[in-house]
Amino acid sequence: MDDEDALLREAAKAAAGPPPVVFLHAAGAMPVMWQSQVEALGAERQAYAPWLAGFRPGRQHDGSIRRASEELVAMMDLNDIAAAQLVAHQLGAMVALQCAVDHLDRIDKMVLSGASVLPGRGALAMQRRMLKMLPAASLGPDVNKAALLRSLDAMSDADFSERLGEIDCPVLLICSDGDDTGCRNADALAVKLPNASVRLIRGSTTDPMFESPDEYNDALVAFLG
Repeated sequence: MDDEDALLREAAKAAAGPPPVVFLHAAGAMPVMWQSQVEALGAERQAYAPWLAGFRPGRQHDGSIRRASEELVAMMDLNDIAAAQLVAHQLGAMVALQCAVDHLDRIDKMVLSGASVLPGRGALAMQRRMLKMLPAASLGPDVNKAALLRSLDAMSDADFSERLGEIDCPVLLICSDGDDTGCRNADALAVKLPNASVRLIRGSTTDPMFESPDEYNDALVAFLG
């Protein structure tokens, strides 16, 4: 049945034209963060911007990367999406990578920013302990400590870092000239992903879709086609 389902999805994908684009938000952000990018794609492209399961503000947070990945596939099934192009930032990018290793046939292309190769669980636990001891004010006015802690918790069940070589769909990794860590992470991912390229966005730091929207959108539209 799995082989039959895969063949049906391939047939649907060929007949449907350009795949829908699904935008995955960052931790502590809302799906509306992608408004500029949805507009840049144009009305002729079908676009979705769902909440990541377990990460909606104001609700009890029990999210994980794996759960969010499976809920993403369930959303695609509900909307009869055979395969999608994923555009994702930070936590959303980690969900996209998990989805790609678990359901590669459902992914056409990916545009990722703020993603990284995950450290081991011990390193994640240490990062969480260190973050808990830091005063929230020391992280800066635009950094949500609670959201960062939830992100570290969510990463604890992800297992895509050892399987990145399986992701052979086209991937565009976007980083910013004002974010050295992000650029190093993008370069490290590009080495492990068989079909990835890196695009440097000028004049921005950790959120290029907000800080340099024109350049980001040009790269997005050109890559997705």
